[in-house]
Amino acid sequence: MRIALLLTLGFLLATAGTAAAAAPAFTLFPVVGGAHYTDDFGDPRSGGTHEGNDLMSPCGTPAVAVVAGTVRLDYGDRSGWMVTLTGKDSWYRYIHMGVTGDANSAFAKGLKNGSTVKAGQVISYVGRTGDAASAPCHLHFELHFGDRVVSPYTTLQAATILEPNPADPAMMGASNSSVTLTITGKVVWAVSSGANGRLLVRPKSIKASDGSAVTPTRMVVLSADPATLAGIQAGQNVTVVTAASPLTSERLDLKPLTWSLATATRTR
Repeated sequence: MRIALLLTLGFLLATAGTAAAAAPAFTLFPVVGGAHYTDDFGDPRSGGTHEGNDLMSPCGTPAVAVVAGTVRLDYGDRSGWMVTLTGKDSWYRYIHMGVTGDANSAFAKGLKNGSTVKAGQVISYVGRTGDAASAPCHLHFELHFGDRVVSPYTTLQAATILEPNPADPAMMGASNSSVTLTITGKVVWAVSSGANGRLLVRPKSIKASDGSAVTPTRMVVLSADPATLAGIQAGQNVTVVTAASPLTSERLDLKPLTWSLATATRTR
């Protein structure tokens, strides 16, 4: 009888342990609206292997706490802005956050180190800080149990994706608002074809309205309303202001036609 009781107790404990192990560490997807990603955990990286999954999404996209816990913001040369979320049984790293050099684009308004957050609460914004400055905007997401880091891929696939909530002010944070560029330089050409126009400028300086770092380039190609191009000719020095647009990797890299012209003023 005693042996049978011990066997029964052992079976119950094993069953309970299996059920606990099967419970997902988190059930919410960290990026609002979802993201493109692959199973890149363990891939070779400079100095070691990749310890998370890269979730590709436009700069400024809100990122939420996948579990309830506390948050902390840190900065490193490789990580850039990093938010650490510590839950009950697991903890997480959100790396390369923010699109500007200050913490305001990496930490949701009202948060400070040690703040308690709810699951689903906006805590940060997708960026490309640290050694991701020349990479597309993304969130490097890590899952940890104590000292052990594990792949979050399978859990991400089953996680619930939250959609933007206009009633939540954090969803409309400064880092997710529209930005303009002010470009000074010389016109290489300005052409119109029907309802479409193109302006090519060789820039001397480029400044983003929110202070974001823009990739240097020899030429900037803007789409333009032909009426705005009236009187603009090759060889002229100009100050150009773009139409306000949300930041994306393509816009930060000044890819052709990703910005559109708002005003162009001749300068001496």
